Amino acid sequence: MPAPSSSTASFLPKADAAILRYLRQPAPHQQARPTAIGPIFDPDNLDKPISVLTPEIEAIVYPTSTTTTPHPNVPTSTAAATATRSDKPPGFDLVDVRYLRAFLADNERLRLSMLWYYTRDIEAEAELLAGLQEKADLAKECTGWQFAVIGILDIHVYIRLATHGLQLGILPRGETICAHTVTQPPGSVFLLPDLQEDWRFRACPYLEQGGLYAYAGVPLRLQHESGVTVGLGSLCVASSTAEDPLTKDQQQALVRLADWVVSDLVQCTRARRQRERQRMSDLLTTARMELEKGVSADPVFRILKTIYPKAVIKSQPTTATHVEMEARDPVFISDLEGGLWEDIEYLDALIAEANHRPLPTTQTVRVMAAPCESANGPSLLMVGTKEFQHIFDDVDLWFVQSCAGLISQMWRKRLLVEAINAKEKFLRGISHQLRTPIHGILGSADLLAEELQAAWGGGSTDDALAAPTATTVQKTGLIDFAEYSKYLNIIKMGGRDLVSIVNNMITLNRWVDIALSDRHYAMHSIDKLETELHTAISTLTIGDMRYSCALFFTHDVPPGFETFWMDIDVLRDSLLPIVYNAIQHTPDGVVSVHSTVDPESKQLTIDIRDTGSGIQQDDQRRIFEAYEKVDAHSARAGLGLTLASRFASLLHGSVALMSSAIGRGSHFRATFRDMECASQADGTPPSLASKVKSLPRSFYILKSPTRAGPRPRPSGISTSLCDHFASILTRSGFTPSDSLEGSFVIVDPAPDTEEHRTRLSQIPADTVCISLALGLPADFDPPVPLEQQPTKNLIHTRGPFSAQTLAGVLERADALAAEIRSAEPSTSAVLPMHLKRPNDDSVSDSDSQPDNIIFTPETVSEEEKETGHVPRPLATRTSSRPTTLIVDDNVVNLRIMEMYCKKRGLPYLTATDGVQAVETFTRRRRQSPGTDNETALPPIELIFMDLQMPVCDGVDATRQIRAWEQENDWARSLIIVMTGQDTPADKTAATEAGGDEYFVKPVILRQLDGVVRRHFPAFEVGG
Repeated sequence: MPAPSSSTASFLPKADAAILRYLRQPAPHQQARPTAIGPIFDPDNLDKPISVLTPEIEAIVYPTSTTTTPHPNVPTSTAAATATRSDKPPGFDLVDVRYLRAFLADNERLRLSMLWYYTRDIEAEAELLAGLQEKADLAKECTGWQFAVIGILDIHVYIRLATHGLQLGILPRGETICAHTVTQPPGSVFLLPDLQEDWRFRACPYLEQGGLYAYAGVPLRLQHESGVTVGLGSLCVASSTAEDPLTKDQQQALVRLADWVVSDLVQCTRARRQRERQRMSDLLTTARMELEKGVSADPVFRILKTIYPKAVIKSQPTTATHVEMEARDPVFISDLEGGLWEDIEYLDALIAEANHRPLPTTQTVRVMAAPCESANGPSLLMVGTKEFQHIFDDVDLWFVQSCAGLISQMWRKRLLVEAINAKEKFLRGISHQLRTPIHGILGSADLLAEELQAAWGGGSTDDALAAPTATTVQKTGLIDFAEYSKYLNIIKMGGRDLVSIVNNMITLNRWVDIALSDRHYAMHSIDKLETELHTAISTLTIGDMRYSCALFFTHDVPPGFETFWMDIDVLRDSLLPIVYNAIQHTPDGVVSVHSTVDPESKQLTIDIRDTGSGIQQDDQRRIFEAYEKVDAHSARAGLGLTLASRFASLLHGSVALMSSAIGRGSHFRATFRDMECASQADGTPPSLASKVKSLPRSFYILKSPTRAGPRPRPSGISTSLCDHFASILTRSGFTPSDSLEGSFVIVDPAPDTEEHRTRLSQIPADTVCISLALGLPADFDPPVPLEQQPTKNLIHTRGPFSAQTLAGVLERADALAAEIRSAEPSTSAVLPMHLKRPNDDSVSDSDSQPDNIIFTPETVSEEEKETGHVPRPLATRTSSRPTTLIVDDNVVNLRIMEMYCKKRGLPYLTATDGVQAVETFTRRRRQSPGTDNETALPPIELIFMDLQMPVCDGVDATRQIRAWEQENDWARSLIIVMTGQDTPADKTAATEAGGDEYFVKPVILRQLDGVVRRHFPAFEVGG
């Protein structure tokens, strides 16, 4: 691909990029940088250290010129510029050498530290070196001398970085003239126009062997933040012949070039550290992601080793007084200043005594430390280096502190995971231990209620628990029946309250798990949300006779915004406690749940209004606090609103009490922000009115004349069921009518049963009537026998009332209207109530009909009631009394399920652990008809499986049973898991193992009847 032209090229800058690249290629002799010391002109003194430059010696060997004119940008002193001496001063001895060797600077340690920091890995900086080469060429050009050199002075060598006319090299410090330049005062030019005329250097090896006769150099000066100036190296020019002294302009040019070199070094270091910081940041991100998947500090130590490959990295408790380091005495923790430590004494000794050799790397000389948490308690994360040339800066300290923070987070996460696991294990155990006896209590109460029901002469369980009148007591002779039913009712209600408290307490204690878990976002509709709440409320209230309020779901959603992006499970769990709280405080009124979507503000608002008892003004502030209750004598735990508020916060939402008054009800509002809305994939759904074919589009309300009118409510909510149901009908495209003619009828419940029957009998036989009933689906109410029904054009329904409920009611009403229209006139007044499920294409959505439509004596399971829809038929199982295997290690639970099977006429076997269950199941299957066994027995088709058992748990047993069925091509049995554990992990494990249904104890036996009946249509309660 051709390169873009300058007119079309895009500018994509990098923060650390150079503005101008040096394009000139280095000379051939400069391409390979030397690594060995050489050339060496004075081998006799190579192994001798140089000495410190004292003020007395400095005054003798570096006399300043008195004739140089000061200038702001020109050196203030020129050593030996015009005052060179042919003879050495009297009384001064060079001590066994023929020339003046270099000296240590008076701030040598600081000089070396700054040098090492600003020139670290300088040989890898091609851009910088190319720039230095340009400056060396400029130095040669501006002076006219033969050679130019830019170099840095390490502890024992002088390193040429760029040259003109000379080879690159690494030279012994003691013999180089450039080493003298570095120790000159700031602003000095070390000028030697003729080395032969200077007593200090006339015998210098660079003159005698190197052929240099003239020299001029300036130090590469850099000022420390304390104000001290150090020399990092030198910029010099030289000639093989004597030269005239440099002019002031030439000296000024050298000084400026030297400062330019230092500026390049500093800028290069900053860019390098910026790149290194970005690299460190990327590594921290990688380590952080790895730590999210595990609880090991290995990723942190790995990135530390990546940045500091030669360093000593360790963690040590802060309880110790010192830090053990390799090949050296311990370092006291108190000596760490700001997280840093340097072996100053060791370095000073090496500078003074071993400055002619490379620095050793045998022991740790610098340490960085940052506090962290580890398995040993409070600790220090330490990074130590044995390289004197490795200077730590604030970027290094930030990186080590960040790594220490990650280790602390990892350790806290590990402790948290361990605590969560321990708590989870405890909660699973306590949940099982609490729910198991409650299951025994409620199961016994249900079975005893059935006995009373049988003694009472039939009817529903709820009828059995209703206190009989004096007349019926005398008629049956059951003098103590009323007392027994009261006691059973107290047991059942107390057990349900205890279950609710246990559930809320466990959920509250699992809050950390829930908050830390990932959200599962997807597009959902308001109908889906209402169905989820419908299902959950049905589960909570099933079998509870205390709650006979009507629950209505309505919504206001603009066209094109029918779905929203949300974690539906968390949203449901945030709203459910508010709705349930409203139901608990509204035993016989109305609870309304209204949803509103505002696309502009991206806000979902749920208003929950009730006509219940209300809340005192003084109590309204504390209702969201844990374990706070309006009624101190209530059996509830006071956790529902606390959980609602916490769940809402996970979805950027909040819960607030908008208004409340004693005896007039309450209004709660849940608001969820940042809600992305969209249209349904299949477009805006048509109105329900447009779907009906035979049912009229208008409706007539038949209210009870004896029912009290609606009480005024602070939120304007009515207590009339018909008012709310009519509102839903109106939103769905139907219109209210003042006439029965050409309309279908909706009927309010009447306090008196006979009055209600009389009103229903007055409705024309060719008019479809929808009778509304107070209450929630407490139990499945068997339909009224055909001969006892006052009218044959009637559909009964009870709450919760939602758009989906209405759809189911209208579908059945439309089917009934069609049947009435097609019936003969002679039979139109006696229409059969038994309506079969539509199987033709004339009725749609047959899979979504609510359970709370009591339209036919055919079987409708409690699962249908809970899920809010009539599911499609399952695989056909023809057994009316399937052989059952009960698996439970608890004697009470085992006994309850044995009594259940006896009452239902189910032949059963038992097992107390998973191993026994698998053995019993396989043995019975081998004895089933169709095998070679002479004594054939019916196979086990139904299994009630507990989870937490000794030897082999229920999950493993279920998995083994499914494996046996698949391997031997046996018919699939129905496995109903019944356990005291309700964690998502348990449910997932049971489902993946092959469980068909999952029930959390205590299990309502009538609820269990419905599920068994759905899988075994021929199953009859009572056998």
